[in-house]
Amino acid sequence: MRNLNNLATFVQVAKHESVTKASEKLHLTQQAVSYQIKKLEDELGVLLFKRAHRKIYLTQEGRSLLKTTEKHLSALEHDIFKVKHDHSTIVGPIKIGTTMELANLILVPMIVSFKKRYPQVNVELALQDDAATVKNIIHSEADLGVVVFSSEAQLLHITPIKKERFITLASTEFMKAHGPFNSFRDVIDSNIIDYHPDCPSMKTWLNKNDKTMVKYLEIKTASMSANDDRLIKQLVMSHLGIANVPEALFEEELKKGTVVEVLPQAQSITAGIDLISMKGRVLPPQVEAFIDHLKVFFAI
Repeated sequence: MRNLNNLATFVQVAKHESVTKASEKLHLTQQAVSYQIKKLEDELGVLLFKRAHRKIYLTQEGRSLLKTTEKHLSALEHDIFKVKHDHSTIVGPIKIGTTMELANLILVPMIVSFKKRYPQVNVELALQDDAATVKNIIHSEADLGVVVFSSEAQLLHITPIKKERFITLASTEFMKAHGPFNSFRDVIDSNIIDYHPDCPSMKTWLNKNDKTMVKYLEIKTASMSANDDRLIKQLVMSHLGIANVPEALFEEELKKGTVVEVLPQAQSITAGIDLISMKGRVLPPQVEAFIDHLKVFFAI
């Protein structure tokens, strides 16, 4: 079975006789469009376009494919529209990449509501870091992702879901043993826990509060790093250092006083939680239904 996304891209290039115009229409990069056309030509074993004087023209094989593809894609779009409005026909799997924290915070309550309406749709949650989710979306190994930090934004369709507040904190025991912390430099000189050795979360927090301190952090490596919220929390609760983390992750601990905010007078940072999918990709009806349901659920 041919990749429908490649065929849809082929139709747009043929219609506009331009990779540039097709990429604008599909919200893809020119490189992505060219790659899809090349892949389709390799699969079919024929050239679909000829190039001359900086323009592209359909070959005889390309014209034949366009005639057939346009008709069938139009019929497919019509059928998808009908299916989307009949809940009883929505079946099939959805694979969503996200972290454990975002699954609990965002997805689980929404999936409970979604499954009541679409009981025949199977939802698979792939728990991984944001970078792995983005990679899987691009390589068609996941349908959707819920992430905080979206890389490769030019290739992705991004739907903002909500904002999440990040604060800098440490366990009360760590503060007693290593404090007091009266300045940003005190924080930098202490044990830092972050999502990556080069301290991206702490760096963002410092950049918002005191840009002059960022240069000192750039020559420092995190004492402990982990690309998972659960592990970060365990490290903090094991009294190993200071971390800039989602406030919601430590809601109960903050109430109990087992963790405290470091430099509470400092400005917190806010990160967007986004739903991501691949630009220009033809999504199956069950995935479209999930996106629509999520938008209603969160009043987006």
